[in-house]
Amino acid sequence: MSPASRPASKAIDALAPADARTAALLAFNRGRKESSREKLLAAATQLFCNDGYAATAIDAITAAAGVSRITYYRHFPSKAAIALEIFQRAAAEAVPHVLAITARDFRDRATVIAWLTEYFAVNRDMQRILRVLIQANVTEADFSEEVRPFIFGLIAALGQSIPAFAIDPDAPADQRRWVEAWLLIYTILDQGNHAATRSGVAAHPMMIEVLADRFLEFAGGS
Repeated sequence: MSPASRPASKAIDALAPADARTAALLAFNRGRKESSREKLLAAATQLFCNDGYAATAIDAITAAAGVSRITYYRHFPSKAAIALEIFQRAAAEAVPHVLAITARDFRDRATVIAWLTEYFAVNRDMQRILRVLIQANVTEADFSEEVRPFIFGLIAALGQSIPAFAIDPDAPADQRRWVEAWLLIYTILDQGNHAATRSGVAAHPMMIEVLADRFLEFAGGS
């Protein structure tokens, strides 16, 4: 190495530990932020389930999580925002159960009834969280608008295996079918939620059979 290159080499060597320390500090701060977010989500979920969505204030969530209001608003701009993230996590767990019908004989009535029965059972295991989400949907004016893309995604995913759901929502000729698909999936999700909390007509023993027949009518069954 020439004498002229030695200062540059020393400068690079001096920077390396600093870069490592910076990377470690950034990783630590990122982990701390993720930890705060998870604490807030855990606290909010517990309080919503115990006290109800409407009765739970942001101050109660921050106190239970052991963080400040400033930290809360770094992660969530409102109470509705944290409820929406809880919904997104619950939805992610529900998706495989909804899409399970794509790997089965979706034209067979007994198969569709079994699929819906299993889906309703999964919801019963999540009934406390589902009750919270129902409350949030009633309380927050924009909550249902935020949830809508989830249904759109389910229809598109079902359409990969079930021809009746392979619909272009922007095509004029598909508009009626699109509305029918949207209403069908929304009803299955909604009644599954209400059945889990044993509310309304969703708890009726004939609900699953009625939903199965509507699904078969749309998808084409025997």
